[in-house]
Amino acid sequence: MRSPPAAAPTAPTAGRPAGPSSAPPGPGRRFQLHEEVGRGAFGAVWRATLHDVGGFTRPVAIKLLHYTGPAADDMARRMRDEARLLGRLRHRAVVGVHSMVQHRTGWAVVMEYIDGVDLSTAIRRERPSLPVLLEIVEEVAGALHSAHHHTPQGDPGPLCLVHRDVKPGNIRITRQGEVKLLDFGVADAALEGREAAVHQGVILGSSRYLAPERHKGQDLHQGDIFALGIVLANTLTGKRFPDPPRTATEHATFLGSVLETVTAALAEADAPEVRAAERGVRMLLLEMLAFEPHDRPDSRSVEQRCRRLRSGLPTPWLRDWAEATIPRLQAERAAEPPAPKPADPSAAAAQNAAAAVEDPKPGDWLLPLGDDPARPQRGFSPLPFIIGLGLGAGFTLGALLLVGGP
Repeated sequence: MRSPPAAAPTAPTAGRPAGPSSAPPGPGRRFQLHEEVGRGAFGAVWRATLHDVGGFTRPVAIKLLHYTGPAADDMARRMRDEARLLGRLRHRAVVGVHSMVQHRTGWAVVMEYIDGVDLSTAIRRERPSLPVLLEIVEEVAGALHSAHHHTPQGDPGPLCLVHRDVKPGNIRITRQGEVKLLDFGVADAALEGREAAVHQGVILGSSRYLAPERHKGQDLHQGDIFALGIVLANTLTGKRFPDPPRTATEHATFLGSVLETVTAALAEADAPEVRAAERGVRMLLLEMLAFEPHDRPDSRSVEQRCRRLRSGLPTPWLRDWAEATIPRLQAERAAEPPAPKPADPSAAAAQNAAAAVEDPKPGDWLLPLGDDPARPQRGFSPLPFIIGLGLGAGFTLGALLLVGGP
C-alpha cells in the first residue's frame, strides 16, 4: 500500500505497519487487513479493523475489487449502484456498509463484519431443524418485503427491489442467531442515476432457484418468493433439486417431487409437533413454488405464516441453535483445504488476470476515501462514490467476489 502523508510521524514506510500491534498511520481513519475470508475471480473479502481518532476500533469486512481486465470499469459501476441502492434500504437482515477506501488498483467497500456461516455450510454439515429453519425463512422474507415495499425519504415511490439471487450461499447466520441476506450485486430496483447498463434478455442468478417467468425476462418480486421456497425445501430435506422447468406441465411434476421429498423428511422427525406441521409446510411450499407468479404469496404473508407455523413447534429457537452450532461449523470450515480454482475457462482467465495484480497482505493499511485527493483516479469520477456514501449503509458481499454456495 502507498505511504500516508510524510507529516504523520507514526506512519509506517511503504504503507505497511511494523507489526500487528503498531498504531494506525496518520490522524484519521485507517483500515488494517488481517485475513482473507472469501475470494472469487475478481476480488476478495478481508476481515479487518477500523482504527479511528481517540483510539476507537471496530471489526469490519472489506471487499477489494482487484480485477483489472476489460470488465473492471463495469464491475466498479455495479459496485457503486449497489451501494447507492442499499443505502436506501434499512433492515436488520441486510448487511450494512461503513465507507469506501482506496487501494492500489481502485476502490474497496467497508462493510459490517458478520461473524457466522452461510446456510449452504449448515446444510452440508448440520441442517437446522424445521423450527429453526422457519425462523430463518421468516427473517429473509422480512428483508425481501422491506426491499420491495420501502419508500425512502425523498423518493417518489417504493424501491421495488428484486434480489434475483436468493439461495443458501447468500443467507448468513451469525453466532448470535442473526440472519443476513447478502449479495445484492445483481438486484434490480427503481434506482435513479443507475450507472451500470441494464442488459435486456440476460438472466442473472443461480439456475436451481430461478422461477419459470424469469426465463421470459420477468424479474418480479414473486421470483424471490419462488427462490426462497426452493431454499426452504433444499434446507429441510438436504436435497439439491434440479433446475425448475419452464413449462407448466413439467413444473407440476417437479413440484410433486419436491413436496414428496419434503413429506418424507418431515415424517422422519422425532418430535410429533414437527410431523403434525407437515400439512402447513406443504401448503406454504405449494404456494411459494406455484408456476404462475400471481399464485404465490407476497413476502409479508410468507413472514407471517412462518411465524404462525413456528409458534406451534418445540425448541430450539434460532438463537439457541446458532450459539451451540455456528462456532463449531466455523472451526470445521477453517480446517478445510482451500477450494480449487474454477474450472470454467472464462473464470480461470479472470483469475489469471487478477493474479497479475499484487494482492494486499495481512498487516496492510488502506486509506479512507478522500484522504489523498491527489491520487490518480483510474478513469472515472469519484463523485458517484461520494453520493453513495451520503446515502448510508447496506452494501453486501458482492456476487462476483465470493465463492457462492449451492
